[in-house]
Amino acid sequence: MTTVNQSLTAMHDVLDAVQLDSYANLSSSERAAACESLMRLEARVKAHQMAAARSAHETGTAREMGASSTGQMLASSFGGDRRAGDRLLHQAERVSKAPATESALAKGEISIAQADVIASTLTGLPPDVTPQQKQACEDTLIGDAPMLSLKDLRRRADRIADVFAPDQVDAIESETLAEREKQAWAKTEFWMVDRRDGTYQGGFTVPEFVADQLRTMIDTIAAPRNQHQDDDGDVLLDERPTTNQCYGHAFATLIEKYPAGVLPGAAGVGPRMTVNIDFDVLVGTVRAATLDTGTRLSPGEARRLACDLEILPVVLDGESNVLDVGRAKRHYDRHQRVALGHRDGGCTFPGCERPPDWCDAHHGREPWCRGGPTDIADGVLICPFHHRLIHQGEWSLRFADDGVPEYIPPRRIDPAGTPRRNQRYRVKQTA
Repeated sequence: MTTVNQSLTAMHDVLDAVQLDSYANLSSSERAAACESLMRLEARVKAHQMAAARSAHETGTAREMGASSTGQMLASSFGGDRRAGDRLLHQAERVSKAPATESALAKGEISIAQADVIASTLTGLPPDVTPQQKQACEDTLIGDAPMLSLKDLRRRADRIADVFAPDQVDAIESETLAEREKQAWAKTEFWMVDRRDGTYQGGFTVPEFVADQLRTMIDTIAAPRNQHQDDDGDVLLDERPTTNQCYGHAFATLIEKYPAGVLPGAAGVGPRMTVNIDFDVLVGTVRAATLDTGTRLSPGEARRLACDLEILPVVLDGESNVLDVGRAKRHYDRHQRVALGHRDGGCTFPGCERPPDWCDAHHGREPWCRGGPTDIADGVLICPFHHRLIHQGEWSLRFADDGVPEYIPPRRIDPAGTPRRNQRYRVKQTA
């Protein structure tokens, strides 16, 4: 009679017979089928892994093997960590209370994530639900699982009361959601730490609907292209940002562009950050500036913030006497921004598609501090990402004879310094 370990060894032998590079030789349909088959195999193996871990825990195997806990034994046996071992054991105990779900997982009919949803739903059923009704709920969810995404399966589980109390399903769902939201708010937190390299790192836990709002905002900002090449194949940037970098820049843009005037403040005065900047820095020298929080900024970043953001520039003379506190016409007003948006259509940097609302209004011809007027002819829309490039000094901006803003790349990108313009202007000219 074949033992369990002999069968497992045979499974290893079968996998050994499949070469990793063999998937490249499959057709598209065969490759897709292989992916699905492997995911089902993973689910089946997970069911056996949980059953083995649960059995080891119930029989005290860890103690016999000299481990302090089942989680530690699992961690030490194959390069894991104890927390992962503990999670596996808790998962195994939860799924074991839903036998039909565990069986479906072992057959590869549902995924481990789906099994978790079903098992958790059964645990949360009202205490007056009969065993027969509970089984009907489980069978319903197992049957629905292959046709639903994981999120949709959770939504279906929230309304599983239609199986045993169809006339109360709305009330029960509302109660379930209210309790979940209450727990979510209790878990809500935010943290950030100084990495001491000019960056901060942080994280948060927020309710699902808040995360949906944040995701929508970040996706909206990150969606337009920050091209590595323009439509003619000309290089625009040193390298294409990664997806995470795009989202990181989008998050920074969201913070920069959030209107300070709508935030709560004492005595009706909303919070406003100031940047203390010497006049000679504002007009182009290479000295740093300081936020009112004490954070030091490079001259280029300080000048960018002084352009159009809700950060008030406090201009000082050489002896720290205040010369100007953001005169009203330093910034373009709402009507001018509308006109710039209509004219430019968004960020004017070549290849960028960010919409007008996510752009800064930059004094393109002559800086305000040098007497440049805050008028539409002088203004140009640039998204924060490309605005930062301009103020870093390598890229330069000019207006062509036809009034279209053009960007001249640094010599290391284009030794000829050929002016580039956003393709949007070509479309306007040929329309």
